[in-house]
Amino acid sequence: MMGMDGLHMGKPSIFHMCLMSLYVQCNKIFFVHMRGGFMKAERAYIVILSILCMLCGCGNQVKETENSPVSESVTQPTLNENGREEIYLSTIFLNVTMQEIVSDYNRQSDRYEIVPLEFNRESTAEDQRTRVQLELTGGGGPDILADTALQNGDMRPYAQAGVLLDVTDFLAEQGGFVKNVVEANEVEGRIYGIPYSFSLQTMVTSPAMATERESWTPEYCMRAAQDAGVTAFVGAPYGWTSEQSGLYVLNVLGVGISGIQLYVDEEQGISSFEQPEFIALLEFAKKYSDPEPRASRKGKYASGEIFCVTTEIGNFDSFRYCDELFDGEPVYMGYPSPQGARNMIRADSLYINAASPHVEGALDFIEYLLEEEQQRKTVLGVGNFPVKQELLKSMWTEVKEETSGGLAYEIDDIRFDARPMTDEEEQVFWEMLESPLYDQWQNDIWDIVEEEAQPFFCGDKPAGEVARAIDNRVQLYLDERKK
Repeated sequence: MMGMDGLHMGKPSIFHMCLMSLYVQCNKIFFVHMRGGFMKAERAYIVILSILCMLCGCGNQVKETENSPVSESVTQPTLNENGREEIYLSTIFLNVTMQEIVSDYNRQSDRYEIVPLEFNRESTAEDQRTRVQLELTGGGGPDILADTALQNGDMRPYAQAGVLLDVTDFLAEQGGFVKNVVEANEVEGRIYGIPYSFSLQTMVTSPAMATERESWTPEYCMRAAQDAGVTAFVGAPYGWTSEQSGLYVLNVLGVGISGIQLYVDEEQGISSFEQPEFIALLEFAKKYSDPEPRASRKGKYASGEIFCVTTEIGNFDSFRYCDELFDGEPVYMGYPSPQGARNMIRADSLYINAASPHVEGALDFIEYLLEEEQQRKTVLGVGNFPVKQELLKSMWTEVKEETSGGLAYEIDDIRFDARPMTDEEEQVFWEMLESPLYDQWQNDIWDIVEEEAQPFFCGDKPAGEVARAIDNRVQLYLDERKK
């Protein structure tokens, strides 16, 4: 039998045939509901597969597949020619820095060897993520998974289906993590992923537009932008059209940002998108969309022509870039919410297969990855910030004393020189960690808003009609979730 990844899997079992049939049917259902309004969640797909495995009582048959190192990794400890257990790490791509760290670990370990399983080019990344998903729900799969090996980069449905190891106690024993970073992988009070680097996403504005953090609400931002007479609310990401930039305004004002839902009561299952406030937000987003997303924005933020910019604080140079963008006076406000300013934490993490017999080895590698030397390699080679508090504090001290040899950098058309970081910038950084949101790739409600609102921004439908269509679809989605 030819598997979805192109590997010969031997004679098909009843279990395999059930899984393949269910895979096809679920994908048909998922596609229909994506377009028809019900938006079946990916987590339901994983749970269904898990239930099927338990009902069949044959989940271990997945482990019997031939020529599949992913499946072999969970059947028994595999010793290579050097007498070491092989631990499989699934990722879409292993960058040069991580390749070096894996090689260094393998040289120094006398018990374990990490074997990277990068996605191949013979099938799509989505198909290969589905294959890994099927193996996990059948009791097989790789020992360690990177974010990129998960559907939508979202660990929550995997944790809820019970296929990821609970690492709460392990992280507590490790200790010393940067505040609020490990919580990025929290589900119902337990942690299911180990972060090894992180970045922040925030909204930056000028002093004339800023206010107290607790007052930084969508209503304040809209009113301040209108009073200031700006031509655009937020600079759209490069490559977006002017029509799409209106959707981006909706997104940053709380319709699609993770953890902020202004027009939905998910606990009660009530949609309120048809109310006048949302219609006014649609009109605002269209009026203050970025008219020239591809044009240079140099000088437009500092002058107040554009109200704000969203940016990723992925390294220390991000502060230097914003400093140049706002003529030395950037104000890092965060995303507006009803509770005030919030900043998003995006944690790069690794996850351990709950069914793996190599848990000890997987944790040993992750402990190695969290050591200072490897943390520094990760930061220098990949970017982002280290997850250990004392190391990050030490690095802040270092960058406040060094200038990186007087180098100059350019991002987009903004040129800035390397310079020592300031105490004020460090204080801003730690403050951003105090009011976190967590990155969420999959947001079903935003997907509905994005699809239904496009005709409005293209001038094909009025705001009231679009708001009504969004409200109806979101309510159907919420009703489905109650069942």
